[in-house]
Amino acid sequence: PGEAEYRGDYRNDDDSADKSVAHGWNYHQGPEWVWPLGFFLKAWHHFYGKDEGGSSARRRDVLPWLLKHRSMLHNSAWRSLPELTNSTGSVCSHACPAQAWSIATLLDALHSLEADEALE
Repeated sequence: PGEAEYRGDYRNDDDSADKSVAHGWNYHQGPEWVWPLGFFLKAWHHFYGKDEGGSSARRRDVLPWLLKHRSMLHNSAWRSLPELTNSTGSVCSHACPAQAWSIATLLDALHSLEADEALE
């Protein structure tokens, strides 16, 4: 958000003269993509350390990251997660409302967490 090129709200129908956002130009300069969170959670879980309180502590620390996504799933007509959100996680009406990799990476992260817990 501190970068000069950051534009956190994506609107593909913006017909303004502002070249930084017009016609969705800021698609890669600000809207919050959902799918990277799964990779972040896997990396965080991996590097957090297996000796930092065990699997229950890691699970307790990971689950709050997913609360907003749980709400999105519950409120979505598609029962899915979107492609991206606008700044601060607000709904982006110009994003795909049901993106497979948004769900897949989070499920993969949860699966990894479960698999590691089973090994302990």
